[in-house]
Amino acid sequence: MQNIRYTLSGNLFSDLCKQVVESDKLIHFAGIANQMGKLVTSFYQQGIIPLMNEEEISQYALRAVVRATTHEDFEKNLGKLRYSVVNYERLVRATIPIPPINGKNTFFLLMTLDVGSEPKTIIERKVLPIIEQNKELLNS
Repeated sequence: MQNIRYTLSGNLFSDLCKQVVESDKLIHFAGIANQMGKLVTSFYQQGIIPLMNEEEISQYALRAVVRATTHEDFEKNLGKLRYSVVNYERLVRATIPIPPINGKNTFFLLMTLDVGSEPKTIIERKVLPIIEQNKELLNS
């Protein structure tokens, strides 16, 4: 049953990534990483050429999840991490925990956005509603 659920989640996650990327032309990439930092699916905006190779993207996924999970140490005082954003010279990265299954974040949405974008607005008005819409499916 666990393998069936993971396969269903994989399809749902692929669809989620596609919805996220298609929600705004300034979103270049969306991917889902598991709690171990392994990228399980991803989707690119049409015409985008990745700035990193596959190995570098895998390392990015791992490090993003490690950073996000270290925030869990502060949840008691600060509340749950909604999302984090990092601005680089050539792009903006965001990490968003997928709503938890049994109380623990087991998957994370990783995104890259155009450096000229307004990530807070895009995340709060477009991406978080997409995640909320799919919450029951993702937790089934």
